[in-house]
Amino acid sequence: MRQVLPEALLSEGLEMVIDRSLVTQLDASVMDYWGTYALSGGGRHERLGDALFMRTAIPHCLFNSVILSGYDPATVEAALKLAEDCANSDGVPVLWRIGPLADSAELRAHLEKAGLQPTDPQPAMLVDLSDLPHHTQIDGMVIAMANGTEERREWGRLTIAAFEMEDSLGVAMGTCEATIPVEHYEDQPRFTAYLDGEPVAVSSLVMTNGLAGVYAVATLPNARKRGIGTAMTLHAMAEGMRRGARLATLQATTMGRPIYEKIGFRKVFDYQTYLQH
Repeated sequence: MRQVLPEALLSEGLEMVIDRSLVTQLDASVMDYWGTYALSGGGRHERLGDALFMRTAIPHCLFNSVILSGYDPATVEAALKLAEDCANSDGVPVLWRIGPLADSAELRAHLEKAGLQPTDPQPAMLVDLSDLPHHTQIDGMVIAMANGTEERREWGRLTIAAFEMEDSLGVAMGTCEATIPVEHYEDQPRFTAYLDGEPVAVSSLVMTNGLAGVYAVATLPNARKRGIGTAMTLHAMAEGMRRGARLATLQATTMGRPIYEKIGFRKVFDYQTYLQH
């Protein structure tokens, strides 16, 4: 069981201690990436103390969410009401992402009493960028930043395909990427990998207070097992370091975690997740 200490957080099974301010930075990175989608056309982005409520035009729980970095009962009640209205009007469940400084038996009881269902935790991982691994160039592959409305629209569509999500989400994701206010891309570049001229993989960098967040790393099924996912991760990390970051963070899927561990990422805690229908 992880422990939240007065000045630090210690994760189970690790010899790594990170202070509370860094945990808050990791939470802020998560809010920055996912919350940006709620700034697109048809979205709603609302801060409620230590919570962020986000609703988007993408009909999937990943993009309709409450992100919680602290526990205040009144804030949680307000977020529950907003999420209930969203789920009822859109027919899309809302995903709660709960940071370690918010997580407690009291909060879990609060959410479960409201009918929320626990789902799989999302491991948060961290790496020091001072020893960035070298990656061998892949023949025929070029990585480029998605610039302009249409390139970002195509990045969104490719992301849905690479994560093997429902095809119908591709148009909504592309529209969302195309309508995020352009100034937000200054700190959130999107990257596309081309293999022999064909787009095959994506990743994204989110700079938050000097921390490099690596998001949306995915490769099309027919291009996997060639090191492309590793290359896309390292590309985002290198760009984060170029912009002054000393640390990089990400949340790992089951498929991606072994790749990230080979690069040097280590789990520091889990984001607990709940679904609100």
